[in-house]
Amino acid sequence: MLRSAGAWALATAAVLALCCAASHGEASPTSPQAETPETGSNAVQTGGADQHLETEGSSRLERGPLIVLDGNAELRADETTDVVVVIGGSAKIHGKVRNAVVVVGGDLEVDGEVGDAVVVVLGNVKAKRGADLHQDVVAVMGSINVEPNAKIHGDARAIAGRLVVAKAASILGQRQEVAVNLQWLRQWLLQCLFKLRPLAPQVGWVWVVAGAFFLFYLLVATAFPRPVQACVDVLNDRPATTMVLGILAKLLAPIVALILAVTGIGLLVLPFLLLALFVGVVLGKVALLEWVGLSIGHRTGVRPWQKPLGAFVLGSLLLTLFYMVWVVGLLAYIWFSIWGLGVAVTALLESLHRKRTQAAATVPPETLVTPEVPPSAPAFMAAPEVPPAPAFTAASEVSPAPGFAPSLEVPPAPAVAAPGFGGTTETPETSVAHHASPFEPPPLTQPLKPAVVPDALSHPRAGFWEHMAAAFLDIVLLGVIGALGDLSMPWVLVVALAYFSAMWTWRGSTVGGTVLGLKVVRVDGHPLTFTVALVRALAAGFSIIVLFLGFLWIAWDLDKQGWHDRIAGTVVLRLPRGTPLVCY
Repeated sequence: MLRSAGAWALATAAVLALCCAASHGEASPTSPQAETPETGSNAVQTGGADQHLETEGSSRLERGPLIVLDGNAELRADETTDVVVVIGGSAKIHGKVRNAVVVVGGDLEVDGEVGDAVVVVLGNVKAKRGADLHQDVVAVMGSINVEPNAKIHGDARAIAGRLVVAKAASILGQRQEVAVNLQWLRQWLLQCLFKLRPLAPQVGWVWVVAGAFFLFYLLVATAFPRPVQACVDVLNDRPATTMVLGILAKLLAPIVALILAVTGIGLLVLPFLLLALFVGVVLGKVALLEWVGLSIGHRTGVRPWQKPLGAFVLGSLLLTLFYMVWVVGLLAYIWFSIWGLGVAVTALLESLHRKRTQAAATVPPETLVTPEVPPSAPAFMAAPEVPPAPAFTAASEVSPAPGFAPSLEVPPAPAVAAPGFGGTTETPETSVAHHASPFEPPPLTQPLKPAVVPDALSHPRAGFWEHMAAAFLDIVLLGVIGALGDLSMPWVLVVALAYFSAMWTWRGSTVGGTVLGLKVVRVDGHPLTFTVALVRALAAGFSIIVLFLGFLWIAWDLDKQGWHDRIAGTVVLRLPRGTPLVCY
């Protein structure tokens, strides 16, 4: 029966024991293994140097545990040791190993004797002529090649590799193999993961992935120049603030995701949260690459680097060089991701603040009141001022022709009482000046009333992220209610349907909408009834079922309406100042 589990446990225990033994041997100079050859005790290998001691009555040289990190190891034919552990290199066993042999990230060749299990991860095992392996042999993502006259007394198993056995080889246990080609994964683990860098020249397929990401980022920089430029402006103004907000967003995102998962109904919002994080990281990283390129371009004076696309290409090349350095590549990847998220969050907050400031500075149309005219005042007082009509020359002012003397006098015009005032008189000249002008509008008899503008036309409409933020707050509230009431999922849905329908009917907004200053109104200007609110709530379920496309529709719809808004004939507005719930 195959004993691979025991082999793995033995190999793990051997690694831990060897680490403890090595640290103990280095720390304690009085250790038996640390004594000098004159005392007759064994010597420990330090720093890979070979220190042998020939014991009495034996032809082999005894050496301490052979532990090598990031290098190769070899046990000669005249040497004996307890265990061999090699990480990041290959090993050759010509002598005798009493216990286990563990190799990670390299190959193993054996033509000597191994008393316990042999475990090789991300490497190949080659049992050459004369090899004597007393226990199991396991190769993970590697092959096992057994030559003639080689003996394996245990089980031989190649996981995600090949098992090749010669005709004259002797394997007393079972032979199993899983033929899966995972050399690409092996190369990535050895060259990228173990060296803590995203890119490596030796791994070809990672460059294909990096090229695909570069083209995707280039498409984002070309298709969305305004959001990217907004992020670049934020970097120029407050670079340190963006980094702090990125760290906070990275720390709070798992907590918010956990809360949403625990509430149950919050799982509907979790995809939107993950999508928002992805979009934020992408936009932020594109802006960071452009910002780095623009900074270098302005300092060096190279004109192509002072343009957005040229700066983006330059920043991408510099980041690629960082990604290939050991350890620094992983740190650069993590740092750029966190900083990019902070840039996007800062740009979003500034955009929302700017919109609210502009909305508060705009005077609503209903505040403009037309002044009323007192009913007792004469009609001509309400008329706007009109330039006086051209004056006509009086008959008395006409110069008489020579030899002619006028004998008639023009009688004075009778006084006409002005309407509305008892003792005040008005002459025909005054009457003509006030009423006979063809440019004067007719007298006003009633005060003007302001025109009634529907709410859907008098306030700006809320965008996609404002919808999502309000929905997130409402779902968290419903999740808390469901958890306190120990409600099952069907009852939570019923409570949610009643909550949204009642709140929209009562005041046109929910708790989340009140916090963000949002209000649901009808497009035709009529009041929002319970029937319309219920239809909108049910249609919102339809928008969720179809892969959330009904809500995503808000992002590119010109009227900022989702499918549920179009079905119910409603729209969500952004008010300059909301009314608290306590006032109702």
